[in-house]
Amino acid sequence: MNTATAAGPLFAGPAGANGTDWSAILPILVAAPAMVILVVTFVRGRMPTALTGAGILLPIAAYGLGSLQVMEGSKRVSFCGSCHVMTPIMRSVESNDGSLASTHYTRGLVPHEQACYTCHSGYGIWGTADAKIAGLRHMLNTVTGDYDLPIKKEGSFDIDSCLGCHAHVPAFRAVPVHRNQELQEQLVSHELACTGLCHPAAHPASALTGGGPPS
Repeated sequence: MNTATAAGPLFAGPAGANGTDWSAILPILVAAPAMVILVVTFVRGRMPTALTGAGILLPIAAYGLGSLQVMEGSKRVSFCGSCHVMTPIMRSVESNDGSLASTHYTRGLVPHEQACYTCHSGYGIWGTADAKIAGLRHMLNTVTGDYDLPIKKEGSFDIDSCLGCHAHVPAFRAVPVHRNQELQEQLVSHELACTGLCHPAAHPASALTGGGPPS
């Protein structure tokens, strides 16, 4: 009996796997009839008039839904960790080594399959857009080898990502130092960061040195 089976069905699959991932299924459901129409068109030598609209719209819809699936997939921890440079960071996050990221990840304080994206996307719609742009840039840097180790943080961390969750939690508000008006003003104005002074770094320095080549 394997460990997953012994643990029961609740823990048999990856985190967040319960339920149907419609973002992965819909592109297939739309692409299937589009392929049928293309085959019929190829066999007949022309597209049936009655299917012209569907023959044009269905491939466009399939492409759009497929792109959405790719965008959603790029939010996953497995996607972020697929680059060998990220190997030590992923080890750190999963090992509960006391770093801020590992504390959030191992205690379930962030969505398990979107942990990296949740903290690095910033807050609001522009935070999402910035995260996607940064992700594309990181992929290009990886492919071209245009990066330095240890990995350096680009700019200051957007603490709105922290405050967006914590600022309204009673336990956070009850901490005496958090009730200090001067401290609050510094946090709101971004003069002061959560990490490095009061809280440990998101990732330990030892995890920013990059991994070896993928096996």
